[in-house]
Amino acid sequence: MSHIIVIGAGQAGSSLVAKLRKDGFEGEITLIGAENTLPYQRPPLSKAYLLGEMDLERLFLRPESFYADNNITLRLGTVVTAIDAGAKTLSLGDEVIAYDQLALTTGSDPRQLPAAIGGDLGGVFVVRSLGDVDAMAPYVVAGKRALIVGGGYIGLEAAAVCAKRGVDVTLVEMGDRILQRVAAPETSDYFRA
Repeated sequence: MSHIIVIGAGQAGSSLVAKLRKDGFEGEITLIGAENTLPYQRPPLSKAYLLGEMDLERLFLRPESFYADNNITLRLGTVVTAIDAGAKTLSLGDEVIAYDQLALTTGSDPRQLPAAIGGDLGGVFVVRSLGDVDAMAPYVVAGKRALIVGGGYIGLEAAAVCAKRGVDVTLVEMGDRILQRVAAPETSDYFRA
């Protein structure tokens, strides 16, 4: 029987394993994620979840029972340490698992400020995971100040949430304008204003 392993238990990975079952794949499916949390949607993290307007359970893409009911093995809190494409195996520390097909749905990681300029100081955060936002939330209160590095969607959303909570916000962007990679200059100008 064929075994498909999906590395990355975010929206793409969760959608892929659901689609495989929906389309009739009857083999073994394993979904591996580094976080200890069920697959969840990330877009609300820097908006409704950070504001406290969305409960954790509403972030989940599917209930835990979905995976069990569809015979999908969840390996949460698990880091893949090596992939041997020739042997069609992967390592989870000392454990080696064979696969027939492998999908990588890991997404990307944000750029962190180097430690030499304060990236490892307390109160310096990135927004990628549920843990990141949970760690940041106690700082998003009236009377605090925030410096947000990055004028893309996530930076602007975080800035809006901070401002709504009474935080004094300064946002810096490396490019010529905010939203430069994803929006027309007129749209950037509108949101900057």
